[in-house]
Amino acid sequence: MKDNLEYMGLRIPKDMKKNIEKLARKNHMSASDIVRSFIDKGIEIDGYTQDVDFIAGIVRQEVKSQMAPQVERLVKILMKSGKISAAQYFLMLRLFVLMMSEDRIVSFKEMATETRKLGIKYMHFKDHEIDNYLEDDDAVFQDVDRL
Repeated sequence: MKDNLEYMGLRIPKDMKKNIEKLARKNHMSASDIVRSFIDKGIEIDGYTQDVDFIAGIVRQEVKSQMAPQVERLVKILMKSGKISAAQYFLMLRLFVLMMSEDRIVSFKEMATETRKLGIKYMHFKDHEIDNYLEDDDAVFQDVDRL
């Protein structure tokens, strides 16, 4: 191996040089052998890091390609659910209007408007806010009383 070596001078702090020499004596090696082993380990670690980044990229790409169709499917299901909910909403409005007398339709329209506003408010809640709201009977019934 010594035939294959080339000289390379470098400057290092004094305390680092002392530590290298101390480690070399402890391991019965030359300071050059210690430095070469540290350089080899550093190169291996850097190569390993690049490999990990490369593999992580492949995994991310594969997960994304497998998840994309499932996410699209869920979005379509949610869209269908939203459409059927809207249809039910309008059907219920129509049925109530047909069943009511003319003098009660104005108050029903006001109630429908307030109900829709409450639904919009509810849709803006974050998940934890929905849980807190639904567990707070006073808040729920206060909103219902406004209707």
